[in-house]
Parts: sequence; C-alpha cells; structure tokens
Amino acid sequence: MPEDSTPTPGFVLPGLRCAAEMALVGIVVALLGLPAEEPLVLGLVLLSALFGMIVVLFWGLNRHMRRWIRYAQGKPTRTTIFD
Repeated sequence: MPEDSTPTPGFVLPGLRCAAEMALVGIVVALLGLPAEEPLVLGLVLLSALFGMIVVLFWGLNRHMRRWIRYAQGKPTRTTIFD
C-alpha cells in the first residue's frame, strides 16, 4: 500500500467504546426499573435493558463496518474518538 493511504480502522478502541455504551444503557435502564416488585414488570425492565444493549451493539457494528468500507474504497476514514 502507498504511504499516503489512510490508516486501517482499529478494533480495540471501537470495541471498548461499544462495550462501555452497552454497559451504560443496561445500567441506566436497570437503575430506572429495578425497584419494581412485580415479576412481570421486572422481566420487562430486564428485556428492555437487553434490547437497548443489542441496539447499541448493532449501531456500533454498523459504524465500524462503514469505516472499513470507506477504507476499502480508498476514502478517508475518521479516526476521532467520537466517530
């Protein structure tokens, strides 16, 4: 590859960021809903936390795949922590 090409998107930082976002979503939903005493409500809270974490996982995966596609096309990829 030529020297002026864009760097390959890494896996460690996006993976850590996705894991932190998933944990944050799960913790927030759990903190809001865990004082529930009804088993049905408790199950709904845990399912909504799981669903929120899955949504964040696929959102992060989509974002990372988009960076790899741009890299394969020779277009610049963003390398900021907020990308």
